[in-house]
Amino acid sequence: MSSMYPGQQMHVQLPRGYNDTILSITQSTTPDPYVIFVNGVYYMTWTAGNRIEIWSADSLFNFESRCRKDSIWHPPPNQPYSGDLWAPELHSLNGTWYIYFAADDPAHGNKSHRMFVLTGPPCTTSPLDPSTWSFSGRLGGLPDTQWAIDGTVITLHNSLYFVYSGWPLDHPSTPDESKQELYIASMSSPTTCTSPPTRISTLDYAWEYSGSSGINEGPQFLSSPDGRWAGLVYSCAGSWTSDYKMGVLAYAGGDPLHASSWSKWREPLLTCARDGSPPYGPGHGNFVDVMGNGGREVWAVFHATDKRTGWEGRRARVMRVGWNECGPHMGRGECGVCWEEVFGEVLSRD
Repeated sequence: MSSMYPGQQMHVQLPRGYNDTILSITQSTTPDPYVIFVNGVYYMTWTAGNRIEIWSADSLFNFESRCRKDSIWHPPPNQPYSGDLWAPELHSLNGTWYIYFAADDPAHGNKSHRMFVLTGPPCTTSPLDPSTWSFSGRLGGLPDTQWAIDGTVITLHNSLYFVYSGWPLDHPSTPDESKQELYIASMSSPTTCTSPPTRISTLDYAWEYSGSSGINEGPQFLSSPDGRWAGLVYSCAGSWTSDYKMGVLAYAGGDPLHASSWSKWREPLLTCARDGSPPYGPGHGNFVDVMGNGGREVWAVFHATDKRTGWEGRRARVMRVGWNECGPHMGRGECGVCWEEVFGEVLSRD
């Protein structure tokens, strides 16, 4: 599959050992980036709003300068899933490609956001042909009345689970729209959940709020290279602010459907730099394995912006994940110097 790209993987000179350098991998606006590496190709999905796009390249660090861009699905008009397509994720499950995304009914707006699924071709083939994708409808088994976004599929104990961000279920007829919590449900197939959702994270700390809005969203699975640590990294506070950040739910073992199997860290994993320098609002991405000089490395992919406020200019960035006896770390827990890549070279920003 790599023959579609101009050349082989380019060697990128990075500082030796762990450091907190951030690399920008897109110059275009790409909020909510999700990257998966399959068959020698890095595929990225992101929030385009009115369509689903897949970008693909043979390099993570020089991504946009080397990528192919394909629009693979547009929703028909006037449907419950025609508006505000958010945070699509491309997954390879049971030998088939799937895309999970949130969308709403334009007639009812944001409150109608629910999770939907596209089914694609076998994962031994390219996912870039629009004719190979079909709409599978709403993700089965989730509560009909619950606002739901940012869904992802994780595997624990050889079983599939769906984790997503939703409004509280305490009062489904009158949900508290100021709070987003994290929920998990078991799956019998890539298109169907089979257990009632369990809340595994709510708003516990002041740093998860922006004003009166308490937000837990964008959950992503993360595991250490040696397999000793596993958990979920989520984004919190307002994505429209510089305070957007990433927190951690460590998996303590046992049944993933029990809230007691998850333990929230008291401090964030990554925030913007304390000295006020850009980038701002790091969050909503995922984790991808990269083969470095010393073996397998885990890199975080996330969006951040050069502007202090607003959603404008959120671009995909990457930063290496470090490991210690407690689990993952990202340097001092704040964004380091951000480098820009141009024509395959990593250049230091002025």
